[in-house]
Parts: sequence; structure tokens; C-alpha cells
Amino acid sequence: MWYENEGLNTDIVLSTKVVINRNIKGYPFPPRMSDADRDNVLNIVRSAAGKMDLNFVRTDELDEVARADLYDQFFAGTVFLNSNAKTGFLLSKQEGLGVVINSTDHISIVSMVPGSNVAEAYKRADDLAVKFEQCMDIAYTDKYGFLTSQIKSVGTGVQFIMTLAIPGIESTEGAVQVLAKRIEKFDWQMMPMNHHDGLRESGIYILTNVATLGITERDLISRAQKVQTDIVKLESSCRKNICSKKKAVVEDQYYRAYATLKYARRIETAEALTLINWLRLGQDYIDVSDAKVNWSMINKLTQRVRRNYKDSNTKGARLKEKISAARASMIREIMKEGET
Repeated sequence: MWYENEGLNTDIVLSTKVVINRNIKGYPFPPRMSDADRDNVLNIVRSAAGKMDLNFVRTDELDEVARADLYDQFFAGTVFLNSNAKTGFLLSKQEGLGVVINSTDHISIVSMVPGSNVAEAYKRADDLAVKFEQCMDIAYTDKYGFLTSQIKSVGTGVQFIMTLAIPGIESTEGAVQVLAKRIEKFDWQMMPMNHHDGLRESGIYILTNVATLGITERDLISRAQKVQTDIVKLESSCRKNICSKKKAVVEDQYYRAYATLKYARRIETAEALTLINWLRLGQDYIDVSDAKVNWSMINKLTQRVRRNYKDSNTKGARLKEKISAARASMIREIMKEGET
């Protein structure tokens, strides 16, 4: 998976996602498209993809293994993957890079990298966007820029989405509110992340840009980097402060979390994420010599627990019990990586 690779500041910024939306002139936006229009757009994009070394797949032709792979890699949600609408994907050989067709817009280029390297994530998406713009008539006006189905994306058509793991800030009274106000000055917003079933993901937040109209892509990247720098500094400071003032508590909770994750036979998503937060909080600031854990394992645990296609389709008490056992088994396998 792309998120298992090394990245900048992955102890705090789990991932950076850039989405560039483009639409083909002469066709309605997807929410108002007929089946014939959808087919035409799929064919136009498929034809263009042949020149870009991208693999085309129709969503309604995907088997369960392919659906699970796209879901687990954060490309799309279950509603989109299980829809009968005429939609599709273009998959790149580069990990974390693909194109969603006929979702909110005709073309949504998705680029995801581990950590905070927003410039790299943007460049990969922009390179593809330029190729599409060169081979088809894209909806654009000199007054508004690129036209999209959602007003918030009109202009650059670019959305930056960063997933943050900030248990230190969340545990420090008033820190989340202070950070949110600071971010607003850059026209960004931060909100708690919810799991697919509405479950609040402990310590996980989403950071995204608000403005896309009247601002250049270069300015967006600059603001993203400034906001990321502030968050990394504040979270590191909060973690250090908590571990300094409550060292015994953090150390005890860290090793309790380590033992539970390593040996549990059943575990629910909420509990697992809370336990992983203790590992994240104390990893760099307490004595962890008795625990065979590294940042690669912590990040892998976080992403695998957060995103699992089997979880998203779980219905019925018996099946949930099986899933909780499977989740515990998956966690134990990752924890064993520290022993090798």
C-alpha cells in the first residue's frame, strides 16, 4: 500500500491527498448526466488514458477483490464502488495515483502520498491534469477558472486533504480550538475524522483548504506547507509536554496498549485506535526499549484499522464478531514485524 512507504512527518501527518477536478465542455456535471452522457464521458476519458499508460476499469465490472483494493487504498467509498451508475477508474502504475470518472466531476485526479509532502502530491496530480487538458476540451472560463460541480472547487479545481494524527493537541485543553482559529487565517479548516459508520476516530483530524477561487496553485501549496509546519510544531510540543508532566501515566498506558494490541484475540475499531494513540503519544518521549515498535508499524496499524473493506460491509452480530477477531489477527501480524 502507498501509505506504508516512508514520508515526511508521518508521526503526525498520516497522509497528504490532492484532488484535481476537471470537466469536459459540453456535458452536464455528473449529478445531472444521462446514461448516454455518462457512457460518452467514459469513452472520451478511456481513449485519452490509452496515451497516458493508465489502466481503465468500469466500476460495475469490478469483482469484490478489486473493490476492496480500491477502498482500502482510499480511492473511493463503498457507496460509489457499489453503485450501478456508469462510473470508472484509471489506475496508474505509481502507487497512490489514480483517476475517478463520473463521480462529483467528470475527472477527479487523486494523488496520495504518506506524510506531509504536499508539493510532491500536487505535482503528480498536476502532471496528469495537464495531459488531460491537452487532449480534450476542458470546461474553463477566464473569469472563474476551471468549472466544477461544487462551488467550493471552482477556480483551480484543486482540493488538498491532509489526515492528521494529533493525540497530543487533542489531549491538551484548548489546543484544538486555538489551532482551528489559526488555520482559519489561511482559509483552511480542520475537523474531526469520522469512521464509515459514524464512529469518531480518536485523535484523527482532516485538514483541507476552503478557498480555490482567486488564488493560485502556488499560493495553495505555500499555505498548506505553512499550516503543516504549525501543526507539526504544536503537536510535537504537546506530546513532549504531556510525556514530561505525566511520564508515569503515559508509560503505563503505552505498555498496556502495546500488550493488548500484541495479544488481543478480539478488538473493536474504536478501542484499537485509542490504544494506537498511546503508542503514538509516547513513542519518541518515553523509554520504549521493552517494546518492539517503530513508526512504520504505528502508521501501518493506524491506516489498516481505519480503512478495511470487510469492516465497511459488516452486518449482523455474528459477522461483527468474526470481523473483530480478524481485526485482532491482522493487528497481531503487524505487531510481529517488530520482532524480525
